[in-house]
Amino acid sequence: MTRDNPDLPGLTEALDALADGLIVLDPDQRITFANRDAGAIAGINPAQMAGMSFAEFNAASSMNWALLAEMLEAGRTGNLMLRGEAVGAVFVTLRRISAMGPESGHVITLRDLAVLDHARRQASGNRDAVAFNSGTERRLRPDFARQRAISPWLDRMMSRGERALLQGARVIITGESGVGKTEIARHLHSFVANGADPFIAVNCAAIPESLFESELFGYEKGAFTGASTEGKKGLIEAAEGGTLFLDEIGEIPLPLQAKLLSFLEEGTILRIGGTRPRRVNVRVISATNRDLLEMAEERRFRADLYYRLAVVNMPMKPLRDVPELLDHLIDRFLVAINQRRSVPLVLSDDLRTRLRAYRYPGNIRELWNLMQQISVLGDDEEELPRRLMAVRLDGRPERDDATPAAAPEEAAADGRGLREALAEYELRIIEEAIRIHGSKRKAAAALGVDIGTISRKTRKEP
Repeated sequence: MTRDNPDLPGLTEALDALADGLIVLDPDQRITFANRDAGAIAGINPAQMAGMSFAEFNAASSMNWALLAEMLEAGRTGNLMLRGEAVGAVFVTLRRISAMGPESGHVITLRDLAVLDHARRQASGNRDAVAFNSGTERRLRPDFARQRAISPWLDRMMSRGERALLQGARVIITGESGVGKTEIARHLHSFVANGADPFIAVNCAAIPESLFESELFGYEKGAFTGASTEGKKGLIEAAEGGTLFLDEIGEIPLPLQAKLLSFLEEGTILRIGGTRPRRVNVRVISATNRDLLEMAEERRFRADLYYRLAVVNMPMKPLRDVPELLDHLIDRFLVAINQRRSVPLVLSDDLRTRLRAYRYPGNIRELWNLMQQISVLGDDEEELPRRLMAVRLDGRPERDDATPAAAPEEAAADGRGLREALAEYELRIIEEAIRIHGSKRKAAAALGVDIGTISRKTRKEP
C-alpha cells in the first residue's frame, strides 16, 4: 500500500481524514504508508516516510521512538506513551497485520492526547475549554532536544535555566525580539511542572496602564464602578501552583513596580478594594528585550525589582549569532508549511543559500515570516522580499536605506564640514554598536567609553 495506489481510489484521502496518525510497516519494518496526522506528529512529510526503515524514521523524526523500536525488536505488541517537544503526550498502539504474507507486518496508531482531550471537552459541551493549537501550530514549537544537540551554547543556557527553576530561583530571559523567549519560558515550565500546573503568560506591553493593576492583582466585588459583582482574581492568582511568565517586564508602569516587588518579597497579593492579603505560590519567569539596568539608571525601572527578578539571567543570542541552528529551523518550518500544501514546497539551492546568509534582525519570528512568504510566492525573484534577494551570497547585505552609510568620499562630495561629517560618522558607529550589542551600556563597554558619552552623543536635540 502506498499513498499513490491507483487500485484504491479515495483510500488515501479517507485515511488522511482520520483523527489519529497511522503508520503501516512491512515485515522488514519499512514504512509502506503514513497518513497526514502521522507526519504531523513525527515531524516528517508523510510522502517522504514511504520506504524508510524504522531506524531511518527514528533518526529523522523530531520524536524519540526508541521504546517502540524495542517492542518491534522483541516481537511484542501493545500500548505505550511517548512524549515529543512539539506535540506533547502521544498514545501509541502497535498491532500485527497477519495478512501481509508468511511474516506479519505491523500497524502503528498515534493518538495525540491533547487533540483527544480537546475533542472530549468540545463533545461534552465545555465552552470554557482552554484555547487549543492545531497540530501544525504546535509543530512550530521549538524542538529544543535537537537544537541543544546542534548548539552546545544553547544546551548550556537551557541547563542553566532548568537548574535555576529546580532550585526555586527566579529566571529572567533577555534578548532581542523574536528569539523565542516565550517558548523558552514554556519549556522551563514543562521541565519542572506537572501536566496540570498552569502556565500563565502575561504580555506586560499589551495591558493598558489603567487596567494593569486589576488584571495582574484582581479586585474584590464593588471595588470600583463597573467591577464585577463577584470580584475577579488576577493573573497572579490564576498561576497558583504553576508558572507566571511576565513578558516585556520593562513595560510595567513604574507606580505598580512597588506592588509587584512586594509580591515577590512576601509571596502575597492584595486585590484592589481588598483588606486581606492572599498567599500565592507561583514560579516566576520574566523576559525583556530592554536593558533594565540602564532603565534603572534613568529612573524608569526599579533596581530592587530587577534584582528580585534576575536571580539567574539567561541572555539569548540573536539568530545571526547561532548560524548552526539555521538549517534545522529552515527544515522544521518547511515541514510545518508542507503540512498545509498539496504540492510540497522545495527550496532551490540559491534560495536556501540566501536564507542562510541573511542577518535576520527579526530573528526566528522573521525566518518563519520569510518561509511563509516563500510558500505563497514561490522562488520568483520579483515577488520575494527585497531584503532577502538583496543578500549577497558571501553573506553581506547589499547597501539599502537601512544601511548606515556615508563613506568619507561621499561626505566630502556633499560639501559637509569635517566636524559635521565626523559627528555623523561617530553617531553611526555608536548606533551600529547598540544594534549589535543590544543596549547603550554594552555598546559603551565594547567601544571603550562611558555610558554618559554614549547617552550624550545619541541624545536627540529638540
